[in-house]
Amino acid sequence: MANHFACIGIHARDKATFARVMDSLLENTTSAGTTRDHDLKVWSDASGASYSFVFTHTGEVECAIPSFRAESRLRVNATGFASDKSCRFCDPLEAEVVDAEGNVLYPFAIQLDDIALVRERIQPGTRLELAPCAFAESLESWPDEAAYEASRKPGRALLSTRFFVPNPAALLAKTQDTPPAPAEPRAHFTGHVESADVRTNSVTGHTFQHALVKTHGGTFDVLTAVDEAMPLLRPGHIVRGTFWLVARVTAVLG
Repeated sequence: MANHFACIGIHARDKATFARVMDSLLENTTSAGTTRDHDLKVWSDASGASYSFVFTHTGEVECAIPSFRAESRLRVNATGFASDKSCRFCDPLEAEVVDAEGNVLYPFAIQLDDIALVRERIQPGTRLELAPCAFAESLESWPDEAAYEASRKPGRALLSTRFFVPNPAALLAKTQDTPPAPAEPRAHFTGHVESADVRTNSVTGHTFQHALVKTHGGTFDVLTAVDEAMPLLRPGHIVRGTFWLVARVTAVLG
């Protein structure tokens, strides 16, 4: 999870530093909605960095989800929720990505930062519009398609420049003759960088990268740290990596 924090400019060298950052965020949350048992409060700033906190009505934080106010939109058909053993508010949404005509492209899982408010409205078959973002856990970049094609190793196949593999751990488990892996809000994909910039988290003063990346099935807001382990992204680049997926529900379509 520490990698996810860095993707929105939160660098915590130790527990005490992290606690101070969380206190700063909590002091500046706004209410996003209330249910019978919980309140959802959200911190966000001009950079787009966001953090959702699920409170009990007695004021205790039950869950905290790093996120981002994504610009991109994705249409999906909900199929259900997978179970997260540690927290019910982290249960991933299982869904099918659909194109503009409603044709199913592939199934995937994604975490919802507003699950506390929307879960009861989402049933199998519910059509949703999501604002999706992808937190980079690993990332490679090439300046253009020619450079990407040139990276192919002799005798090895190369993924297309728009290729999406949902829940890669489950795919790997299938090849190893092991029990099915649980649904995870992760994907491995390649895509084209349509726009990119470096932003600053107002609370920590640390920078992070934001890019709109078009891949198979749609566009994702990609977030990544600014450090020696991550390439600096530019429009026109081809990227490939593994990402943790999180979204906000922007519309329940039916």
